[in-house]
Amino acid sequence: MKSFTYLAVAFLSAGSALAQPLIINTPVSVVSGKPTVITWSGGFPPYVLVIVPGNNPAGPPIVSLGEQTVTSAIWITDVAAGNVIDFKIRDSTGAVAQSAPVVVQA
Repeated sequence: MKSFTYLAVAFLSAGSALAQPLIINTPVSVVSGKPTVITWSGGFPPYVLVIVPGNNPAGPPIVSLGEQTVTSAIWITDVAAGNVIDFKIRDSTGAVAQSAPVVVQA
């Protein structure tokens, strides 16, 4: 009976890990030429992080920050002020999350 209990606990623990959706946080401030901290949670590594145009979030990325194995990245913002961008992340299962649009500041 003990082995059944341990198996049930292990199964429930694995199930709760699977239930964590991939979420990317919208940065509070994005300033051209300055570091921007991008954070996310849930999903399964590795992650692929890209920046897409805010007016075309389904379009091709304007910046790719490549594969990430942790849940944060620092990007030296190399997009001109005034542009609207979104942050998009995809995990190893194919789940995708996207931030709200952000206007790059000067």
